[in-house]
Amino acid sequence: MRFFLALALIAATIGTVNAADIWTNNITVSEYNMTWGYTETFTGNESILYRFYIDNELGNNDSFINAWEVLKADKEMRKKLKGLLDAEPDVKINNETVGIEVIDIDSTLSPELFGKTHSVDAIVNRYNVTYRFRESIFNASSIWFMGQANTSVNIVLPEGVDVTDTVGMSNVSKSITNYTMISGFFKDISAGRGEITLGLEKNTSVRLPEINITSPPDMDNKTEGNVTKPLTEAMTRVRDISIFVVGAVIILLIYIFKIRRK
Repeated sequence: MRFFLALALIAATIGTVNAADIWTNNITVSEYNMTWGYTETFTGNESILYRFYIDNELGNNDSFINAWEVLKADKEMRKKLKGLLDAEPDVKINNETVGIEVIDIDSTLSPELFGKTHSVDAIVNRYNVTYRFRESIFNASSIWFMGQANTSVNIVLPEGVDVTDTVGMSNVSKSITNYTMISGFFKDISAGRGEITLGLEKNTSVRLPEINITSPPDMDNKTEGNVTKPLTEAMTRVRDISIFVVGAVIILLIYIFKIRRK
């Protein structure tokens, strides 16, 4: 996100406040989906302001935060985040938002919120947004992210995708294992807004798993060799045993009938 969720609500209610002490972004891109995790941390006076907002604007203003007030704040944060994303998407593929859908928004507010509002204990809130792509990321030439300027970001891309260019990120570091990770900070573009664009290219040397629906792997041969033959043999044995049992019963009945006649 391009600004801090909690303080955006507080500022709208009680005036201008400083930014969160720490705001981090962790983005994981898969072939057809993506998760963006945000973590915001408040300490000192900022944490007091946050508690004050919840108690006064969402609670009963008794200088104490209860479970129902935290649940209400959680709902408010999700609503705010959804509104921000609906107003301006923060992800683009090939410079377009078409084919990108937000399918889930989750938040976990700090358990340290419970208790007295004047507490200076650190508050750590976590938010997660899940996106779905209509097209495979392997076919994309670029991916764009909008975030809060000067905040740290880790971007993980799947195996088979190479990063050819990085724009809008400072202190860039890159590591490649069975995936690619790009780490750095959102550059300040304007008014606290940061934008990062990664140039992408499919790595043709990486063999990606393929599912051949029309030609399943030799299941007919396996069935015929490993299943049909033993089943036929078993049925033959059952038939032979049945014939033997029926014959024995007939002989026994004839014997009993003769004894009774005598």
